[in-house]
Amino acid sequence: MNPEFRRQLWLQFSATRLAVLPLLLMACFVAVYLSSEEQPAPALAVAGAVLFAVLVGGMGTLAAGASVMDEITDRTWDQQRMSAMQPWAMTWGKLAGASAYGWYGGALCLLVALPAAWMAEHRSLAPMLALAGVLSGVFLQALMMAVNLQLAKTGGRLARRSGVLALLLLFMWVLGPLLGTLRGLSVIWWSLSFDRLDFTVASLALFALCALGAAWRSMAEVLAVRQLPWGWPGLALVATLYLAGFAPSQPWAVLGAVGLGTCTLFTYFALLAEPQPRPQWQRVATRLSAHQWRAALLQLPRWPGTLVLALPFAVLTALTLSQQDARLPWAWGEHFALQALALVLIMARDCALALCFAFAPKSRRPLLAFVVLMVVLHGLLPWLLGSAGSNLLLRVAQPLLAGGALSLAIATVHLAVALGVLRWRWLTSTPGQR
Repeated sequence: MNPEFRRQLWLQFSATRLAVLPLLLMACFVAVYLSSEEQPAPALAVAGAVLFAVLVGGMGTLAAGASVMDEITDRTWDQQRMSAMQPWAMTWGKLAGASAYGWYGGALCLLVALPAAWMAEHRSLAPMLALAGVLSGVFLQALMMAVNLQLAKTGGRLARRSGVLALLLLFMWVLGPLLGTLRGLSVIWWSLSFDRLDFTVASLALFALCALGAAWRSMAEVLAVRQLPWGWPGLALVATLYLAGFAPSQPWAVLGAVGLGTCTLFTYFALLAEPQPRPQWQRVATRLSAHQWRAALLQLPRWPGTLVLALPFAVLTALTLSQQDARLPWAWGEHFALQALALVLIMARDCALALCFAFAPKSRRPLLAFVVLMVVLHGLLPWLLGSAGSNLLLRVAQPLLAGGALSLAIATVHLAVALGVLRWRWLTSTPGQR
C-alpha cells in the first residue's frame, strides 16, 4: 500500500470518528423525514445531496489542501521532500488519504440520496447527478492541492492563508462556462449537439483530469523532479479548445482570439508566480551551448511554453481578422489584424524586462519592481500621454494603440530594446564579463 496514503488514513480515522459521523447523518436524515410528512423522498434526496456537497466539497477539499499546508506548519515538509516517493504516488496518497473521511461521509449520504431520488421518480437523473457530484469533489480537492503546492513555494503566512481565496477565484473562472451548459435542453459545442446533463458531466470529468494533472506536476516541482514543460501550455490549449467551442459563429476567429487571450493570461501568471533565478537560466544557457536540448527543456520555467504557443494563435487571429466580413460581432478590420502579432511581441518584451530585474545582482524584490514597471508601461504612462493630447508619443509608448503595420513595427523596436537591456544585464552581472 502507498505509505503516504496509509499515513493519511491513520491521521484521519479513529474508532470515535468512524462511529460519530454515521450517527450524526442518521439524525439529520431522521429529522428531515419527520419534518416532511407528505413527500419525504424528494426532501431526503435534496438533504443527501447537500450533505454530500458539504462533506466532500467542503470538508474533503479543505483536508486535501491541509495535507500540504499542515506539513509546512509542523515543519515536516522537508522530510516529505527527501523521501524516495515519486510525485504521482505522493500526490494521490495525500489526495485520497486526506479526503478519505469526507468521502466516507459522502458515501453514506449517497446511500440515502440515490434510493430517495429513485422513489421520487428521478430515476434517469439520479446516477448522472451522483457522478457529477463525485467528479466535482475530485476536481475541487485536486485543485485545492495544486493551488496550495504552488503557494507552498512562496512560503510565509500568505501561503498558508491564501489557498481558499485562490481556489475560489479559479473555481469562479470555470463556473461560468459550466453554468452556461445548463441553459436550454441541449448544448451546442463545436457545431455538435449534446444533452446538457451529459455535457456537464463530461466537462466535470475534463476539469477533474486537468486538476489531477496540475496537482501531479505541482508536486513534481516541489519535490524537485524535473519534467518536460508541456503541462502549462497543454492546459492553456485545453482551456482554449473548451471555451472556443461555445462560439455560435466564426469558430476560427474565436479560437484565435480565445487562444491568444488564454496564452497571454497564462504567460503573465506564470511570470509572476514563478521565480526566475539566474542560476536556472545559466543552466539553460550551458545546456544549449552543449547542444543538450532535452536537458535545456527540463530546466525551463513554465512561461516560455505559453509565450511560444501564443504565436500561432496570433497568426490565426491576424488571418481571420484580415478576412473578416460584416457577420463578425466586433468591428475590427484589416487595420487591427497585425495587432495580434504585436501583442505577442509586447509579451516577449515584458518577459525580457522581468528577467532584467531577476538578474540584477542587488535587486531584493525583483517581482515588485517588475509589477511597478508594468503598471507604469501599461497604465500610468499611456494615461498621462493621452491626457496631454500627445497622440504620437502615446502610440510610441503603447504600440497596440497605433494599429496596422505601425503597431507591429513599434512593438518590434520595444522588443529589440528590451533584449538589448537584457543582454547588457546578463553580461554585467556575470563574473569576468564586466
